[in-house]
Amino acid sequence: QEAAREVGRPVFFAVMIIIVVFAPLFSLEGVEGKLFQPMAFSIILTMLGSLIVALLVIPPLATYLFSKGVREKENKPLIWLERKYRTILVWALAHSRKIMAASAIIFLVSISLVPFLGTEFVPELEEGTLNIRVTLAPSSSLATAVKVAQTLETRLIKFPEVLFVSSRIGRAELGGDPEPVSNIEILVGIKEVKDWVSASSRPELQKLMEKEMSIMPGLLFSFSQPIATRVDELLSGVKAQLAIKFFGPELDVLARKGKEIESLVKNIEGARDVAIEQVAGEAQLVVIPRRDNIARYGLSVGKIMDLVSNAIGGVSAGQVIQGNERYNIYVRFDKEYRKDIETIANLTLISANGAWVRLGDVADVMLQDGPTQIRRDNVQRRVVIQANVQGRDMGGLVAELYDRIGTEIDMPSGYAVEIGGQYENQKRAQSKLMIVVPVSMGLIFLLLFFAFGSIKQASLIMMNVPLALIGGIITLYISGQYLSVPSSIGFITLFGIAILNGVVLVHAFNERLAQGETLGNSVIEATVSRLRPVLMTAITSMLGLIPLLLATGVGSEIQKPLATVVIGGIITCTLLTLILLPVVFKAFMKEDIDTSIG
Repeated sequence: QEAAREVGRPVFFAVMIIIVVFAPLFSLEGVEGKLFQPMAFSIILTMLGSLIVALLVIPPLATYLFSKGVREKENKPLIWLERKYRTILVWALAHSRKIMAASAIIFLVSISLVPFLGTEFVPELEEGTLNIRVTLAPSSSLATAVKVAQTLETRLIKFPEVLFVSSRIGRAELGGDPEPVSNIEILVGIKEVKDWVSASSRPELQKLMEKEMSIMPGLLFSFSQPIATRVDELLSGVKAQLAIKFFGPELDVLARKGKEIESLVKNIEGARDVAIEQVAGEAQLVVIPRRDNIARYGLSVGKIMDLVSNAIGGVSAGQVIQGNERYNIYVRFDKEYRKDIETIANLTLISANGAWVRLGDVADVMLQDGPTQIRRDNVQRRVVIQANVQGRDMGGLVAELYDRIGTEIDMPSGYAVEIGGQYENQKRAQSKLMIVVPVSMGLIFLLLFFAFGSIKQASLIMMNVPLALIGGIITLYISGQYLSVPSSIGFITLFGIAILNGVVLVHAFNERLAQGETLGNSVIEATVSRLRPVLMTAITSMLGLIPLLLATGVGSEIQKPLATVVIGGIITCTLLTLILLPVVFKAFMKEDIDTSIG
């Protein structure tokens, strides 16, 4: 009962700290919120359950199980470890300035590595399936698209890594994303990487496939994966990781400057599958009335346009009803009288004085290239240059893009560039975390102050947060991973573990001081007595994350940055906490004790 009463207060505050640490995850929105909010919810419920068990179940259960007493067995490895640790701790307390200076240098070195980490939204998942988008000329017919799709399927199925190939041409008009027949999407199922023969990685396999399909000229290829394509499309309306949106009023300027931006992006390291969406290229029949001739024959522009609309497009002449179904009846000229420009120009009208007039005499009839589709964002016309990122961090690539577009592209007045896609999600997640994480750290500081009644001791425990950053940053740098949303969540998890270690040690220091021991002896004995629980926390946490670090299945790419940060941070945080925290605590408390004695 006495033991439960003593630890009840720190255990309660420890659980509250963990809850506050993971609370920022509930502020995340979009994809990142769906990924990590269930984790935060599970951890918070687990901690609340463990608090109830620790305070209400463990004490009576211990009374029942240990009614005959407890025989403590010697653990020789731990006894040897505690002896060695005591020697190191005594030396550290005797050389406190060197320890604090070395720790500060290590922290500054780790912070200096941050600009070299690179940033991204989330690591690219390996889904085990490829999604190849093939774009034909805008005027391509359905028959041409079918023939091209069949040819590409035949070439792709030859690869020993391919399990199946399935093509889809265009999209239904009733769907959320209608596409013309000039768009082909090929779904390619692939075997596990261990069974590959032609290549050793997905980017290498994609290059081989693109080379095999490029034998057909005039095709534009974009490689992605089904889930990634859907996510990218939901984010920006573009089936690529980055959507470089170029806004402006005139379509010809958008097309011309968009081509310049496309050429620039292609020359940037790390950008692949770069393509500008088709702005022009659709053949259109254009009839332009000649007003001087119209006036001579006493005709009106409306009469000419009615002829073009009714004779070529058709006019509704009623409906056919079959049960609940209704079909409109359209009447127009036979195909023989509208098959080409010359035939259409020979269509006749009757003037006001009864004369027969050819359409070609009062209007210019021609074929012109027109826009395939006019797209808008926020009521502004725009053209999109899409790109995927490979072998480079997204944040660095986008920063270079903005810099080079601003210096190398002569942007007309009224035109602007905006980069969206996954980068937009990355910025939103980072801005959210930059606000809510400091707020949660402030709330944790208040909890620590209420728990220990000392601003100095609360600050001392919060010192573990930068110590936890050291290992996380270094392991990210060594492993070549980028700073992403999963790694940011790893840092948040690491903060909770680091603060709990600090709570355990400072509580032990205060217990020894309350019993009347000297400051030096209290620091040494309290730290040595808490060596086992601190190491147990670190080791169990790392063992639980090793499966995430070694996983190779679908989705493991998102787990690895989180596990890497936590494991690396726990190693440095535990070592520095066991060495640096006692040194700083002794220096802080010595001033208070000297002041009270004086």
